Amino acid sequence: MRRAIIPLMLGFGATLAWVIGQRLTTDAMAVVLGVAVGVAASVPTTVLLMALLRRASREAAWRPEPPAPPTYPQFQQPNIIVLNPGDLLGQRGSQPYIPPPMLELQQEAGLRRLRVVGDDEAWQ
Repeated sequence: MRRAIIPLMLGFGATLAWVIGQRLTTDAMAVVLGVAVGVAASVPTTVLLMALLRRASREAAWRPEPPAPPTYPQFQQPNIIVLNPGDLLGQRGSQPYIPPPMLELQQEAGLRRLRVVGDDEAWQ
């Protein structure tokens, strides 16, 4: 029984391939052949990758674990206090001197200077 199954499956596969090959266009056959070749090309890479991963896992199992690093007592960080020198000299609340803006900038007070194209050449 076993001897008959393998030749029957091979014959069925060959007949199916021949029938499909007769009915497909050249472009469709090229796509099917490209997919088959691509899958076949990925098989050796997959087998090689699986062998390397299996070898790495076996080597990791035989590798002894490194000794634990020595533990040192944990010390608290020192407190760091930052002082403002102005506070030390008794100048609390004093504001730095900021000069007032120029007179030209105060008069405009953020107004835009518009220039109308085609009008006289004066700024408004």
